[in-house]
Order: sequence, then C-alpha cells, then structure tokens
Amino acid sequence: MIFEAVKGDEALIEAYLAKHFATSMFMRGNLRDFGIGNTNAPYGMRYFIRSDGGIGGVGNGGAVMLQAAGDLAEMVSHMRAALPSSFKPTVTTGAPEMVAAIIAGFGMADAPTKMNDIEPLFLLRREDLKRQDMQGFSLQAAAMDDLPLLSEWNHAYNLEVLGEVDSENSRRETHAAAKQTIEHGRQRLLLKDGEIVAQSNLNAYMPDAVQVGGVYTPPCRRGRGFARRAVAAHVDEAFAAGAENAILFSASETASKTYRAVGFRETGKYQIVLFGGEA
Repeated sequence: MIFEAVKGDEALIEAYLAKHFATSMFMRGNLRDFGIGNTNAPYGMRYFIRSDGGIGGVGNGGAVMLQAAGDLAEMVSHMRAALPSSFKPTVTTGAPEMVAAIIAGFGMADAPTKMNDIEPLFLLRREDLKRQDMQGFSLQAAAMDDLPLLSEWNHAYNLEVLGEVDSENSRRETHAAAKQTIEHGRQRLLLKDGEIVAQSNLNAYMPDAVQVGGVYTPPCRRGRGFARRAVAAHVDEAFAAGAENAILFSASETASKTYRAVGFRETGKYQIVLFGGEA
C-alpha cells in the first residue's frame, strides 16, 4: 500500500530514511527542518510512504526524490498521480536506479538538462578520519562580513561544477544562496595565516551523519592541500559534536583524491539531474 504522509508520520519516515542515510540526506534534512506538507518553505516537501518499504518526496520547488526497494515504477506512478498534471520535476537526486525511475515515471527522458551527472559517492566513518597537519591553519564559521567573497566563490563553483550560465540573474541567486548558507551556520572557512583560502559546507546535517558539499578552493590556490584540510577539519568538528558518518559525492577525480586522503571510501554512486536549459 502507498499513501501520502500526514503529520504524525515523521518518525516512520525518518526511521526508514536513516537506514539509507548515504542517499537520503536531503529528504531527511527537509523533513526535520520543514515537517510534512509545508507549503510555505521552498524546500518543504510532500512525502509518500509505501508500507512494505519506500519513501518518496516532492518539494515545493519541484525536486523529486525516492528511496525505496522493489517496484520503483509503482511508487513513482502513485506520486505522479497525486500531483497536478502540469507538474514537471526541476531536479532529482539520489541513487541512479531511483533517479532513472523518476525520469521514466515523469516522462522526462527527453527533457533538456543543465546537469546530469553520476558521481562517486564517498563515505567516511568517524574512526577512519585522517586528520591533517593544521600548523599555520585555522577553521572558522563564515560570517556576513565574508558574504562578498563567498558569493563570488560560490558563483564560480556553480559555473565550474554545476554548469550554470554566467548572468546577472545567476549572480543574484548565488548571492542570496550564499547569504542563506552563512545564516544556517554550517559553512566553514579555512584560513592560512589569517587569510581565507578554501571553504567547506554541510548541505545536510543529521545527528548520525553529515553531508559535505560546496567544497571550493579558487584556482590560483589549488594543489596545496587546502581543500583537504578544510574538509578534514570540518568533519572532525561534526564528529566531535556526535555524528558517526560523513558522506559526499565527488565531481572529479582530482576531488576524489582529496577526499580519499582524508579517509573517505567510495561506497556507491549518486546522480544529480538539474532540468532546464535548451533542448
């Protein structure tokens, strides 16, 4: 049986997603932050439950996600039937088989995309962290005084990694997103002798696990181990606060080498699809 979740189903949803935390962090974080069926928050979601194992989520901004076993097509079909006929996903992420089921079920196979990448998924358990030499380095939380720099860095990151188009609109969106990230308090800056040289962010944070994202070093400073130190120190902080695991997905082999040096091990694949762009 498949049914739409209502208030009171939070524990049921979280219990299932926690068993599959490596590919469910976005849905878990949204559930914790916005509850079930929050129509006001951009990242609020409707959730769908399959009684024999499965959770689906549809966000206010058009994100569609799935964590399930068995007949994925049936689950997606039920979700689609509950939505307006005009609904089209704007983004889907997760294990490749989940993303494939969503793309097929919503008829998006031929839809243009701004990004459609299958990336290695990395897991780091607390006991496997390889701490880095921090002599001359420090890690600090991002503050509003850092907004101009981080807005520029995040825009560069979006162009390089996400394939965004450089425009006034994309810069405005990046500036707003950077401000929101600072306000959330989960972004960290690596300083070398007092100068900011790299950044790391936790784009999802639960008591048992954190998801690292937005790791960036400007091109002129790459190859000096700055990203490695930023990520290691950041997850060490999260582990000290009680988390047992850290996950991330890597956009390149260069980045993968950085994460392996910290102790991350590849545990699977993670797909990110951003719909849009020209056909």
